[in-house]
Amino acid sequence: MREIVIPGERISKAEGNKAGFGAIRRGSSIFATIFGLVDKAKEPIEVVPLNGSYVPHTGDHVIGIVEDARERGCFVDINSAHSGYLAYFREQSFKKGEVIMAEVSSVNEIDKVDLDFAKPLYDGKLIEVEPVKIPRIIGRKASMIGTISKGTGCKIFVGRNGRIFIKGKDDAIYRAEKAIRIIEREAHTSGLTDKIKKFLETGEIDGNEK
Repeated sequence: MREIVIPGERISKAEGNKAGFGAIRRGSSIFATIFGLVDKAKEPIEVVPLNGSYVPHTGDHVIGIVEDARERGCFVDINSAHSGYLAYFREQSFKKGEVIMAEVSSVNEIDKVDLDFAKPLYDGKLIEVEPVKIPRIIGRKASMIGTISKGTGCKIFVGRNGRIFIKGKDDAIYRAEKAIRIIEREAHTSGLTDKIKKFLETGEIDGNEK
């Protein structure tokens, strides 16, 4: 059974439990770090967020849109309150409007976000979801996004900032996006993996075509 928890609330006193996304261990207990739903019977203990915007963290992989290209670098819209800045490396350069995937290399005390390891994304479809639903869309050990990719034949790039880029045939992209939207809408429900597998195999959910 899932319960709603708030940041700082103790979830478990058991020393053997492991803390997953949205949780942290302090001493012998596990506490929630975000507002969301938790299933205390699952391992590791994870909190599924219910709301929230994207806050950059070092090491995050994000999908951005170049909003201002300059000689030595570019400013990138990363779906956050602050733009990211990418300094060009060697002959690298991007044009305004290009979609790229990059890694957040640093975030300083005034929320200046530096990016690195950028590569262009093209010939596909860019969609946006609620950033807090990204962990559910990815799944444990990338199991959920792997299921969608295998079931559609699409190559899927997922940014922690709530942006997803899908490459494949038009009908496959359509099915992949549909599956992602189902997860976004029903992230708090149980049995979601089986529901997605059924949708990818039959195009139906609970007997209804979607």
